Amino acid sequence: MRILSIRRSYEADHSSSSYEFFAFDQLTAPQRATVRELTGESARQHLRFHYQGEWRDIPSDWPGKLLTMGYDVLVSESYDWWGVDLALPQDLALMERLKPYLCESDGRGLYVRVVGDRMIVSLGMHMDYSAAYGAFGEDPFEGLADLFERVRDELLSGDLSAAWATYQTYGGYDEDDGPEPAEPLSRSASTLLSIMANY
Repeated sequence: MRILSIRRSYEADHSSSSYEFFAFDQLTAPQRATVRELTGESARQHLRFHYQGEWRDIPSDWPGKLLTMGYDVLVSESYDWWGVDLALPQDLALMERLKPYLCESDGRGLYVRVVGDRMIVSLGMHMDYSAAYGAFGEDPFEGLADLFERVRDELLSGDLSAAWATYQTYGGYDEDDGPEPAEPLSRSASTLLSIMANY
């Protein structure tokens, strides 16, 4: 037998849930104290929670609270469903511009909500593991956090490419009613298009 090629990818754990919070800047002393009081964990820029088995999960109010306590992005995975929650300063004009791109398809898509003084932009998706391995290497959590740090900067500068890429994958079924394509696509949006799976 001759091996013609080897494809490297990830192996999903279908019996666990993982949540990884990333702060793009150092947490302040008051933020560290608040995080420690909420979670019992030593506050740091990269905070991980992993739960094994059924009926074990992060408290439902922790994501929203931690994303107002200095953390900028949450990357989560549960039973092969991936989510990214990106915390931005509350911006009513940006929220209005994002409305045409909001979509939902079986838990995947783009959502926006307000928590405190933050606007949370959320993406739910299935991942093309082979493409994600090529884009991120060994760690998809850190890879997605790095990707969405760039997406944050794009959104704040008015570039909605990433929102359009998500809509194109999970909401673009009625071309007549959909938003105008974001052209040219940013590099971040092109990466996002390549790693999102629609099945």
